[in-house]
Amino acid sequence: MAEETNKTGRKQLEEEVWSAIGAFEQILEAMPDDRASLETLSHAYSQIGDHAKAYEYLLRLGRVLVAEGDQAAALGLVDRLREVSGGDAEGIKLIGEIEDMAAPPMPTAAPSPAVAAAPAPANTSPSISDELAFTWNLLQAGELNQEEYASVVQDLTEMSGSESSVSVSVLHALEARGFKGLDRVLVYVAQECSTPYISLDSLAITDEAGALLPLEFVVRRGALVFDFVGSHALAVVMNPCDQDLRKEVERLVGKPCHYYVTHASEFDRAVERITDIEVEAVSQGS
Repeated sequence: MAEETNKTGRKQLEEEVWSAIGAFEQILEAMPDDRASLETLSHAYSQIGDHAKAYEYLLRLGRVLVAEGDQAAALGLVDRLREVSGGDAEGIKLIGEIEDMAAPPMPTAAPSPAVAAAPAPANTSPSISDELAFTWNLLQAGELNQEEYASVVQDLTEMSGSESSVSVSVLHALEARGFKGLDRVLVYVAQECSTPYISLDSLAITDEAGALLPLEFVVRRGALVFDFVGSHALAVVMNPCDQDLRKEVERLVGKPCHYYVTHASEFDRAVERITDIEVEAVSQGS
C-alpha cells in the first residue's frame, strides 16, 4: 500500500513538472533567449531524469549569456557544464568561450602588486538554479504541494527577470503569497540545513558588519552580515541550502561565518537599515 502511495505521489510530481515544462517552452517560443525559462527548463528536465534535454537547455543558456556578455552569470555555469557535458565537443567549446570572457587582457607591463592582488568582484547575479533546487526540495519533503510549487517557480522566474532590486528567493516568494505554512518551512530549513532561525528585527546591525558586503549583493543574492563573534562573522542567508552562496559570502567577508535564516520581511527591513547607514555615511562625508 505504501509503495503504491509513493508511486502515485511520484507520478503527480512528474505531471506537475511536465506542466511547468510546457508553460516555459511556450515562453521560449515567443522569447527564445529568455534566460529564466532556459534555466528553469534545464533544472526541470534534470529533475525528471532527462539529462540530454537538461544539457541542451544549459547549452542554450550559456550561449545567451556569452552573447549578452554577462561574465558573472556565465562563469556560474562552468562547473555544471563540466559535470554534465561528459566531454561533449559543444560543451567544451562553450566552456572555453566563457573562460575567455574572464581572461584578463595581455598586459603591456607587469601589473603592480596591488593590482595583481585585487580580489574578484562580487557576483550579484541571483542564482535561479539554486532557488529552483530549494523549491524542489520543499516539494519532495512535503512542505509544498504541486500547486504551490508551480506558483513559486513562476514567481521566481518573474523575480529573476525583474529590473528592480529585489531579493530572488523562495522565502520572499512564499511570504509575498501569504503562504500559511511559512513558519513550518523555516523550521524545516533550520533543521535540514543546520541554519538556526533568528529575528533580525530584535538585533542591532553594527555599522562595520552591515558594510562588509556590497549592497547590490545583499539585495540580489539575499545575504547580509549583522555582527561578529570573535574571529567569525554572523550572517543571514535567505537560501540556507545554497553552499555556493555561503562560499561567496566568506570570500567577500574574508573570515568564516555562522549562518542563520529569517523571515523575508525582516531581511528586507534589515536591508533598509543598512541602506540608511550608508546614506548617512555618504552625507556626513560630503
